[in-house]
Amino acid sequence: MSLPTLTRLSTRYITRNQHHHRHFTTAYTGTPSDGKLHYEKLTHLIPYQSNLKDGRRVQVDYFKSSPHQIEECEWFAGMALMNLVIREGKSWPFEQDFTSVDDYRSYFLSHTAFVVRAVDNGMDSAKRNSSSSGEILGCFYVKPNYPGRCSHICNGGFITAPRFRGLGVARLMGNVFLRAARDMGYKSAYFNLVFKSNVGSVRLWESLGFERVATLENAARLEGLEDGTLDTAYGYRFDLETLDENYLGVDIDDHKSTK
Repeated sequence: MSLPTLTRLSTRYITRNQHHHRHFTTAYTGTPSDGKLHYEKLTHLIPYQSNLKDGRRVQVDYFKSSPHQIEECEWFAGMALMNLVIREGKSWPFEQDFTSVDDYRSYFLSHTAFVVRAVDNGMDSAKRNSSSSGEILGCFYVKPNYPGRCSHICNGGFITAPRFRGLGVARLMGNVFLRAARDMGYKSAYFNLVFKSNVGSVRLWESLGFERVATLENAARLEGLEDGTLDTAYGYRFDLETLDENYLGVDIDDHKSTK
């Protein structure tokens, strides 16, 4: 086929399909949303009720949104947690804060995202300060890691509020991530950047059955390391098709989680 013919065919295709927008979705891009994509596939699971190590009741649920009432909108709480870990500089690759809630929603809420919300009053992990019912203890997302033909591989991003670390929030998020990702139709999960110095994260994913399949040396300039030292990043994979059918004790036919 000659080049002019190819050009004409391409021009016709573009003209015919110019109203379609191609979404090159990856783990780091997206459009602002509410984090409730595929919610209809998770009615048996979400909200998910559980207890932390200290016995406090929590629920994993979608972000509550009230764009005109900042105090009641969990988007802003999520962005605050995101910016906090960015400034810590130890677990995420970003260096600049999110300054717009829409920019944050483009990243964190572009597909499916959840919060861990306190049901009961309690104390922080240091047992020094009280926390109230409704407080956000952590948040995470599930989204495609790659576009198109590889979009069945999902990625996850997890944040535990610093003052609630050590209470089991991260393990709860990891467990719900696995079940939710599988039930939404993803075939496997792959985490691109789990830093070697983040010992707690490495331990968590390996204890949940993730397999270390990649090692990338000199991958990250992180806070807390000696000047000039670059940390190693690991890639972790989980085959979601091997997950037990009733993982977390939730039957797919249920319409409400019972724990």
